[in-house]
Amino acid sequence: MKKQVFTYIALALMALQACKKDRVQPGDIHIPEDPIETTPVTGETQPSKENIVYRKLNSSLGYNKHIFLDANADGVVDISFSSVLIMHDGTQHLYLSAYSKATTGNRVYVQKGDELVNGGLWTYPFSEGQIIEPTEANNVKFTANQQKAVIMSITSASPKDKVNGLWVNQADKYLGFALKIDGEPHFGWVKLSHVTATNEIKISEYAYNKNAGDDIRAGEK
Repeated sequence: MKKQVFTYIALALMALQACKKDRVQPGDIHIPEDPIETTPVTGETQPSKENIVYRKLNSSLGYNKHIFLDANADGVVDISFSSVLIMHDGTQHLYLSAYSKATTGNRVYVQKGDELVNGGLWTYPFSEGQIIEPTEANNVKFTANQQKAVIMSITSASPKDKVNGLWVNQADKYLGFALKIDGEPHFGWVKLSHVTATNEIKISEYAYNKNAGDDIRAGEK
């Protein structure tokens, strides 16, 4: 009997998640499904401190350009970087975001504030040398389950596109994250830069601490 009950609950939850993926928000704002995952990227391992995993990438996030990062090289996507077009305020907005599946337990740091139309919050750009942690100054917190960490939004406009977000015109800043490995958080960073000519985000390298719960500084490797 318990097995049957759990089966019914599981089916109900799956149906609920399916509805959430492709839903219509108040004001008829349609939120598209997340892009289908492709082969995850890990990057090239580089020399680093004994307690740090450090790898280089050469990837770009932009319109129809998605990145599925397998940070701990176990074959599973840890953090997805995707672009999605959402129509609101009478025009299309391109949202560039980072997120992780609820089942992974991974999290990205975002700045507290009002949620955006996709339920996300703006991602916080840490400066080199800052500890990847919340402070009164940065006012950050971890994303909730399946919440989008929005890097930028881009709206087509004349004479040039309108770009919003904390990463606008920022180069060599760091997105903070926590990987859940064997049930414990491992803190890390991903280096991002806004390519102003194309309004894409360049993802060049990342690192995380091998020791669960230990701090890491932005750019530490």
